[in-house]
Amino acid sequence: MPRLILGIFLLLTALLLAGCNGSRETDEIAYITAVGIDSAPEGKIKVSYRIAQPAALAGEAGKGGGGGRTTEVLGIVAPSLAIARDELGASVARVPNLAHIKAIVIGEDLARQGLGDSLGPLMRFREFRGSMFILVAKGTTAEQVLRQNKPIIEKLPSRFVEGMMENASVTGGYHMQTFFHHFYLRLKAAGGAPIATLIGVNPLTEEDQPSAGPTSPEKSYEYLPEKLPRTAGNPATLLGVAIFYHGSMVGVLTDEETRMLSILVNEFERGFITIEDPLEPSRGINVLMRPGSSPRIDTAFVDGRAVVRIHILMEGEVTSIGSGINYEDGEYRTLLENQISQLFELEMTQMLRHTQEVNADVANLSKYFRPHFARYQDFRSIDWDNLYSQMDIQVEVETKIRRFGLMRNTAPLRGKE
Repeated sequence: MPRLILGIFLLLTALLLAGCNGSRETDEIAYITAVGIDSAPEGKIKVSYRIAQPAALAGEAGKGGGGGRTTEVLGIVAPSLAIARDELGASVARVPNLAHIKAIVIGEDLARQGLGDSLGPLMRFREFRGSMFILVAKGTTAEQVLRQNKPIIEKLPSRFVEGMMENASVTGGYHMQTFFHHFYLRLKAAGGAPIATLIGVNPLTEEDQPSAGPTSPEKSYEYLPEKLPRTAGNPATLLGVAIFYHGSMVGVLTDEETRMLSILVNEFERGFITIEDPLEPSRGINVLMRPGSSPRIDTAFVDGRAVVRIHILMEGEVTSIGSGINYEDGEYRTLLENQISQLFELEMTQMLRHTQEVNADVANLSKYFRPHFARYQDFRSIDWDNLYSQMDIQVEVETKIRRFGLMRNTAPLRGKE
């Protein structure tokens, strides 16, 4: 008898689990791949949806390749994200599906006003995933970013953003992976401040509009996405990060500052620098840099003031020496290593001072102070914002040139000795 009851129970369970109860055909669903959120009058928001066109992606029947535009952008003004999602059905004859969203783009105006009310509901609704990327539209609106994102290789604009974010650490560290889940946790944590990658619409005019001059002895200028001298290609450009304090955007880090941040948080893999030749400053030396080890960060409290000592080991491979000076030689090599160490120390110190001015601990240095407290409640009770702004930060960078490319010795060109 017990076996019979068990058999009936398993049979009923199998019947209940079988089938596709809430399934829908592909042509009944509107797949949303990206969302843009901008401020609107009267306290409302404008929500822009990028909707995939499955037929265009699959190609017309009997033909190869795509059958037209792969996505469309539609904007709705509403008091909240939830209402905007429902009102999307007024102009789209399909059921919206948000589970495939790759990126959320926030307009700069809304980001500076504050994101607490806009982002809170996203963590509760099951279709929004924490693995979505979060970006801030620099110098434009989120809607314009979605409309102007026109990749030349990928079929889907969302795949362009995904690829850019995934390759951030190996393409110079000029922008960083910023996930929605990490952003939200930083908003709620007792220490640390959120960041979001900057995305802008570049005019593609090749006009050079640097945000700051080069930090000597480096030769590269500093840029933001809409200022980078470019021609052709996708106008959408990812460069730098937005920094937040208590949910509101309070500033930005340029591409060079972002690189320093990525090194400090151990997310930098490799990237080039062009530095002044120590013996002929008018010429440049190209060096491919990579971390030699994870940053070492020591902390202490001295007379009530937070003190941080940062030690970073960088390794380099020289790929070009314009002057022809033999920097492979031990004495010259040390001179070049010191030059690079000086540059990184200066740039990282400037980046950290910039964040201290706006009380934004974007490197999350607060986590290194937690072992000084017996309980997490004790850590939460301190005024971390004030501690961070007054923190004594000292940066030490050690550089080791490991390789010189495919050349063993450098010699000047004939007639240039």
